[in-house]
Amino acid sequence: MQQKHIRSIKRLGQHFLHDSGLIRQIVQSLKLAPDDVVLEIGFGTGALTREIVGKVRDYIGIEIDKGLHREISILAGPHTLFLNQDILSLDLGLLSQKYFTSGGRFKVVGNLPYYISSPILQYLARYSSCLSLAVVMLQAEVADRLTASPGTKAYGVLTLLVQYHFQVKELFAVSPRAFSPAPQVHSKVLELCPLNSIGFNSVEKAEFFQFTKQAFSHRRKTLLNSLKGYRDYSPRQIEEQLAIMKFPANIRAESLTLADFIVLYEKMRKKDSP
Repeated sequence: MQQKHIRSIKRLGQHFLHDSGLIRQIVQSLKLAPDDVVLEIGFGTGALTREIVGKVRDYIGIEIDKGLHREISILAGPHTLFLNQDILSLDLGLLSQKYFTSGGRFKVVGNLPYYISSPILQYLARYSSCLSLAVVMLQAEVADRLTASPGTKAYGVLTLLVQYHFQVKELFAVSPRAFSPAPQVHSKVLELCPLNSIGFNSVEKAEFFQFTKQAFSHRRKTLLNSLKGYRDYSPRQIEEQLAIMKFPANIRAESLTLADFIVLYEKMRKKDSP
């Protein structure tokens, strides 16, 4: 299949990799081993697929575009599975049970469409326990949010969500010229290594990220103002909790680290703590 014959679908945010050096660099970043099971998100024209199939135990590719799925299915075999569906509809937990009987985990790779990158990152976070490694390409602006430090403009809710679940490392930048058609933005490739989960159950974890979302709901306001009404805390009670952590009353959400947010959340979710 010649990539030049494939027409991109704008609403799907399709930009196809054609830089052979970059393709090899991404695959090398996966540190593939013969026993690996690789899940590729949006295999497109198969640029990465062809470099992975045959080098690992099993390959699973998922692609929402029916035409691309039909074209690439010529690579199907006993150790390759091509799914024509939305990645967000795939139950990775159930799939894990099918491919691993003794605690193995998937390696994930993908050039994530810009318009849906945040939902896919949330999806990967939800299934982080099923992953050993993810190497993903993102719009540079989104990638910068994942690697951001407290006190920077890029730091926010998505930063906390991803850094809670993964150790994030920027691998390399990617020029628009590496794609066809060329996007209007630059990209970056990141490595996401799952972290051992902090001791929240599923309900507490959902509440924690709702808490951080409220904390960042008004970036120009102080954290105290953003958290007004949380669990019926009064401004005075919130200020007291901040003071216990030695934070001034006028501190903003972007000044707190992930560890700070966890401590503050644990204090404030206990109704008898003020």
